[in-house]
Amino acid sequence: MENTTGQTLDNYKIEPFTLIHDILINWWAILLGAVSAALLAYVLLNLRYVPQYTSSATFVVSARNTSASYSTLSSANTTATTFQKIVESNTMQDVLCEKLGVDEIDADIQATVAEGTNLLELNVTASSPREAFDVMEGILENYSSVSYYTVGDIVLNMLRNPDIPFSPNNPLNTSRTLKMVFVLAAAALAFLFGLLSVMRDTLKNEDDIEKKLDARNMGSIAYEFKHKTLKELLGRKKRGLLINDPLAGFGFVESYRKFSAKAEYRMEKEGWKTLTVTSVSENEGKSTVAANLAISLAEKDNRVLLIDGDLRRPSQFLIFGLHPSEDNELGEFLKHERKDFDLLMKTKVPKLYLIGGRNCYSSSTDILQGDRTRKFLNRCKESADYIIVDTPPTGVLGDAELWGQYTDAVLFVERQNFIAAEDINTMLDKFRAQKTRILGVVLNSVQSFGRLAGATVGRYSGRYGDYGHYGKKHKESGK
Repeated sequence: MENTTGQTLDNYKIEPFTLIHDILINWWAILLGAVSAALLAYVLLNLRYVPQYTSSATFVVSARNTSASYSTLSSANTTATTFQKIVESNTMQDVLCEKLGVDEIDADIQATVAEGTNLLELNVTASSPREAFDVMEGILENYSSVSYYTVGDIVLNMLRNPDIPFSPNNPLNTSRTLKMVFVLAAAALAFLFGLLSVMRDTLKNEDDIEKKLDARNMGSIAYEFKHKTLKELLGRKKRGLLINDPLAGFGFVESYRKFSAKAEYRMEKEGWKTLTVTSVSENEGKSTVAANLAISLAEKDNRVLLIDGDLRRPSQFLIFGLHPSEDNELGEFLKHERKDFDLLMKTKVPKLYLIGGRNCYSSSTDILQGDRTRKFLNRCKESADYIIVDTPPTGVLGDAELWGQYTDAVLFVERQNFIAAEDINTMLDKFRAQKTRILGVVLNSVQSFGRLAGATVGRYSGRYGDYGHYGKKHKESGK
């Protein structure tokens, strides 16, 4: 019996780079949540905060019939205890209530002696400055009459008169508390996003292809920065990341060499000449993978034909920097079943040719249906060793399914930590249900700490539809 628990735990194996990446890309949510928590804590602290104001008076304690210092100190301590009892007595409380016109005195009254001195300090603490001062004033006005028979020979001389306190003696210091709440909330949210990242059933590394997908592992392609110079970065220049670019990183190029070697070996073994390249979702880099696979095969002295089968959002002409004319439009050729064959566009790579165009066809699926597309591919096979077809994402259009039926096999390009493995398997099963052969799955835009340390890495990914404006600038057909 299989250890399903072990398999489940293995599926949730932590990939450090994707874990940290998922946390960092949600920085705004973490920051917003931490700020909100701090603001909530501030509101709650203010609602629960009760200011306390203290009015103080200082007396010098002395005995009437002696000047001995030890006697004076002893008297001071005795007086403090006695004075505390006096102000807490029912008699004093009644006097104060009558003076202030209240039923109960809500104040804390403390009489203390400074250590080693004959100074007695009387403190009255209340929730308002006025109340604290009024209670203090009432005590000073009435303590002598109340304490006449208990204080005896002790004399209290006023050293410091009380005044109205203008600031609370327990100021609301929220700075430290708010900082702590902010940090704890940010840490909790970061942990939450990290937990969600671990639990997301996506392809986080190359091993996940074999563990989570019912498809052959075709390797992984390293992440590569799209903009190589500051000018390109500031200008947001659209360019393809090609392995024959002198500025391409070593890790990026080497990963493509390994991947293309696997693809070529598999295709030779099966006798396949035509390959559809697609992805489940947009923005997974399948057009760049198709272009670089074609370049890799051409560099091995193969005659390669790259077909831009995405009639709705063509992009290969942009990746290779070409300028198709109306005579080069694949969509027009398939719509009208033209007999002439002037579709080939030369690239800068020897033995690599491109067929495609730049026009956008909203009825691309209708154009591709029928025997004309199959006949077109059969004619292409006569003059090419390999044919690579770049198609739209399977989750966006059904064009990839049509191309998959016309070609020998289909390659799925899936971006790291992007699409749920379940969705990929669903699409793979859908293709197999149509008797379409699957070459395998290649993991694109892979980042890891090992690759960061060992090579230049980056990423090329343009949102599907970025080039849709060409449909407005140029001829739009098939509507």
